Amino acid sequence: MERDVWLALERELQRLYDLHESSVADPRKCRTFNSQASLFLERLEEVQAWDLADRVMELLAGCSPKDFSPCDNRQCTKGCLERLQEKIRAKLE
Repeated sequence: MERDVWLALERELQRLYDLHESSVADPRKCRTFNSQASLFLERLEEVQAWDLADRVMELLAGCSPKDFSPCDNRQCTKGCLERLQEKIRAKLE
């Protein structure tokens, strides 16, 4: 896969990470995060980044958006996002 595709994926993932972190202050953003993560999964499948797509599917399986309370799996999701960032950075090297 071309470097510019990996860079675009890295930017998308960073936006997801930032959205997830901002959902701590506003739990309603959890639904937005879930929706955006689903779109990111579609993008990964389009570019056939199957190993990353599998990780995002696992992330979504544990993602249960709540409107008025913090996420029960917040630290797990954060860790998964960080591991995804590491995998993309490795592909860029």
